[in-house]
Amino acid sequence: MTGRKRSIILFLRSNERLLLVLLLLMLTTVLRAQSEADPRCLQLMGIPLEGPVDSVSQRLTEAEFAEWGRSDDGEDYYFRGKFYGIRAKLLVSTNAKTHFVESAYITVGPYSTKSMFERNFQYFFYKLQKDYGEFTQRDGAWYYMDDYGSVKISEVQNENGSRDIRVFYYPTAAFYKDAMTMGLHGPVQEVVTENAVSEDQFLRFSQDGQLENPDLVNREYDRYGYLRHARMTEKQGFSDVEYTYDSRYRLVKRTLTNQTANIRYVNEYTYNDQNEIMSQNQKVFDKTGQCVMTINMHNSYLTRDDYGNWTSNSMTLSYWEEGSQSQQTTVLQKRVLEYWED
Repeated sequence: MTGRKRSIILFLRSNERLLLVLLLLMLTTVLRAQSEADPRCLQLMGIPLEGPVDSVSQRLTEAEFAEWGRSDDGEDYYFRGKFYGIRAKLLVSTNAKTHFVESAYITVGPYSTKSMFERNFQYFFYKLQKDYGEFTQRDGAWYYMDDYGSVKISEVQNENGSRDIRVFYYPTAAFYKDAMTMGLHGPVQEVVTENAVSEDQFLRFSQDGQLENPDLVNREYDRYGYLRHARMTEKQGFSDVEYTYDSRYRLVKRTLTNQTANIRYVNEYTYNDQNEIMSQNQKVFDKTGQCVMTINMHNSYLTRDDYGNWTSNSMTLSYWEEGSQSQQTTVLQKRVLEYWED
């Protein structure tokens, strides 16, 4: 084999390796993006419609939507891009005080011919049902609703006789997931629990979902509103708090580390098929890493309100402390919940 042929073969093999590396990097990026997708919010083609408008705008730009204007009051943002592959206009409306996204409006058209309109309407309807599930018809439009928002697809008649296709997205879930990670549903404002064991007797949440607790400071949330790190003020110093979630964004571990007291608390959670907290395991470790206390709690929910939140619960509790025998008891809990009004 000549030196020239050998060089060409080595060059091709080098390019093949480079191509393989690039493909692996692309695959890793795609898998990471999929794993970061939050299932607990309303999404537009995989783009979460929640939280600060700047963050949502960035994600829309990454999806090749181009912003071309804003309203005079700064509450509405206008975009152009492709909606399921077809050019469309997008209006994103925000809250004047928080600058959080409140709704999104897709407009496709105008269509001057009936056949083109009906063909694209059926196409979008098929795509939406594939992404969300079955829609129901009401008042000439089609609707989808779940715990996180609603989607509506409808026809709009223009003055010149043409028609538009409009898709309205209305997210209803709070951006901050503090209440949600405690197993709560709906716009919870306040919870009062009788015989509280694993949580405070009184809990209060802001309208955007944040737990109102002045002792929980230095909070760090991720882009989807999940609390990742915080600091808890204690009687003896403070505890650094770390939150761990599974691939479905359910809280599976909460760890409190108090350097002053040389104590570490680990709370682990398990869930049933309805994503309700079924059990909680609390462990306390001393400065040597030795477990000195465990508390196991298993929930048997008895009654629920209209939002699906439990109002009575039979908790089986097992308690063990170093130097003593394990004890078990059953605690009947009741709670009253109040909700934010729309």
